[in-house]
Amino acid sequence: MEIEPQNESVFEQVELSPAEQFQLQWKQQPGFISFVKQKNVIDQNAELLPYAGMVSLPGWASPRAFAFQGLVVVAVLLSFFNWYKTRDHGKLQNKIVALQAEVQEEAKRQQGIIDAAQAETKRILGSSKPVVWKGKTVPREEALQQLESAIEDSTKSLQVYTERKLWEEKGLRAEQRFWAIFYSGTPVVFSLALLLAAGLVASGVRRDYPKSNVRGAGDYYLYLATAYGLWPNLGFLLALHFALSGNAYDLTGFSDTVGPLFWILFWIGFYFLLLRYFAVVSRDMYKAMQVRSPLTEWSLGNKVLVRINNGFLLMFVTLEVGFLSLMYLFYLISPHFSKN
Repeated sequence: MEIEPQNESVFEQVELSPAEQFQLQWKQQPGFISFVKQKNVIDQNAELLPYAGMVSLPGWASPRAFAFQGLVVVAVLLSFFNWYKTRDHGKLQNKIVALQAEVQEEAKRQQGIIDAAQAETKRILGSSKPVVWKGKTVPREEALQQLESAIEDSTKSLQVYTERKLWEEKGLRAEQRFWAIFYSGTPVVFSLALLLAAGLVASGVRRDYPKSNVRGAGDYYLYLATAYGLWPNLGFLLALHFALSGNAYDLTGFSDTVGPLFWILFWIGFYFLLLRYFAVVSRDMYKAMQVRSPLTEWSLGNKVLVRINNGFLLMFVTLEVGFLSLMYLFYLISPHFSKN
């Protein structure tokens, strides 16, 4: 009996192009939240980012939209919550409460003088006996006139005192609003600086590597800074809120006890972690740009790291100065429009 050989199916392994690999990675991502899927793809395939603009991926966000979602939105929400919780707390609020107590105390004192003068006036009007005023007998009309004058002086003195303290309270409230918004807004400026530094990073990288195709450096920076920086940025934001608004939460008692050394170490540690974040972003940017990375990550030879650091610092200082100037103008004019 002759046995016919069975046909064997031969499966050839097809090698996918980078663009097809990128598409496949996107399709294989679990879940339905596009931002999370995009973050995962970027984390796993930094070297495939150049193909992000070449293929159509449903739900894939542009670099700036992705960065805005991951860096700025959370900063705005945190800052709004921080402003809401701290706008009427802290040392300035204690001064306002103390000032209001002083006004109430002065009002009681002046009201006591007025009540006593009115009682004496009523007594004089209801009595036919000679009026003794400050140890000597005086005409009834003179005593009543002096009592009326005392009432008018106390009323006027209380009015002038209240108006002066009210204006002082307006100044304190304007200062309170200034610092509440400034302290709550600075973390937003921090995240905006991360986003807007992309232009400076891109132009700097193009000058450093004129012979390489690094036109997408700004986009790569935004993708990587957001994908890797989602949680680090949250940590930076919380640290900034602690440092700037901690007093309103009664969180800085320890630091006030320790003194300036605590804050020196705090800001050194903050900047070191920020540099560490930038270093990771720069490392993956070399992969995306297909440019040879430096031998030592922590050196001036890491040009991308230098560009990211300098671009961020320049953008942060520029935005912060503008924000501070705007808030100072608000501080100057707000007492004139305040109803309190």
